Amino acid sequence: MIRTHLPKTSFKILLTLVILVLSLAAVNKLYAQGGHGPVFTLATPTLGQGELSFDVMAMSTRQGNSAWMLRQNWHYGLTEDIQLNVSVPTPLQRIDNPPQERLGTMMGSYGDLEVSGLFRFFKTYPGVGQRFEATVLLSGSIPTEDKRGGLDVGPSLHGGLVTGYASRTLYAWAGGGYQYYIEQHNDRLGDIAYITGVIGYRPPLFQHDYPKPDWRIFVESVTELVENSELNGIEQIETGGTKSLLGPSVLGLYGKWGLSGGILFPIYSSVSETQETESYRLNFVLSYWF
Repeated sequence: MIRTHLPKTSFKILLTLVILVLSLAAVNKLYAQGGHGPVFTLATPTLGQGELSFDVMAMSTRQGNSAWMLRQNWHYGLTEDIQLNVSVPTPLQRIDNPPQERLGTMMGSYGDLEVSGLFRFFKTYPGVGQRFEATVLLSGSIPTEDKRGGLDVGPSLHGGLVTGYASRTLYAWAGGGYQYYIEQHNDRLGDIAYITGVIGYRPPLFQHDYPKPDWRIFVESVTELVENSELNGIEQIETGGTKSLLGPSVLGLYGKWGLSGGILFPIYSSVSETQETESYRLNFVLSYWF
């Protein structure tokens, strides 16, 4: 059985945010939304032109001990096909050796501040309420700490590509990406390659406009291939590895507010015996559209 221990500070912050959202959603009567999708995986939606949204994320991963972090994310629709993003981390409970991974494809790795752009370069509409489209994600990150896992950590560059189908009822996206770390004081974290897939369903009960509730459910999967890190220019054998995670998530929309959350569990892991195994990956998101 997996047990999590949420720090008192984290619990108070999360509880305050939940109460704030529930209170404001009860009186909010606006209903413009866009750019919403699954929690962990790549997806194609972008905000409409001139739209602005803000997310507060509470996320956790357990690898020996539990790490907790808040992230503040700003998203802006430059055009209906170009979205700009800024993701700022606020660690709440650190662990000595955080896993080398992207906790979500729309944000940087553990402790990274990331600036990114989504560019939807293809779209077609085969029927009413249906669309096929493809989007590229490009980003750059800088670390908010000097060391990570005993290594000097430097900036990184990331690129991802995703394509898929969306309708009023069904969703399916598949994509992949690569994060390259730049050497810092002769140390370098291992690069991350990954593939993601997600299927989603919007029950007929929730296929209505505001003020009725709107909920979608997803099954998300992430597979990551991490290369070995380097210490003083020397490759650290068996610091990389491969793992796959799978799990459910949900997305609820009401007026200008969104609430989503999900959890992934490992279904395959190929890492050395010296590495601690990741037990889960957890994420809650509160969103507001301006």
